[in-house]
Amino acid sequence: MGFEEMVVSLVGAVGGIVLVGFIFAKIVGLTKAWINRNNTAITEEDFDRLAQAFMEHRKRSERRIQHLEAIIAGQDDKGSPRPLSETGEEPEASSATIEIEDEQQDESSDGNDGNLRNMLHER
Repeated sequence: MGFEEMVVSLVGAVGGIVLVGFIFAKIVGLTKAWINRNNTAITEEDFDRLAQAFMEHRKRSERRIQHLEAIIAGQDDKGSPRPLSETGEEPEASSATIEIEDEQQDESSDGNDGNLRNMLHER
């Protein structure tokens, strides 16, 4: 048997042993998981924490839904959408107005801003 043949056989043997060990470890892990499948008890502290988080989420969701219903009811009554702030203040300026800049301001802008404005004006 030559040197090359001995090296190939040793590499094959080591690779086979590693593969069998890996498969055996996976089978043992699956067996342990199957034995402990019914042992998924949740501690009382974890349950209380999850219940409290769920209740907070539910309260927040209900507040959001009520807020959205108020906005929708306001749109139906007024005929135009008006966003309400959390303090109930009226918005100062209408969001429907669009300001158009003069041509002189476009010329005095930087190169990058000018390129963007040029692209917008090409439409």
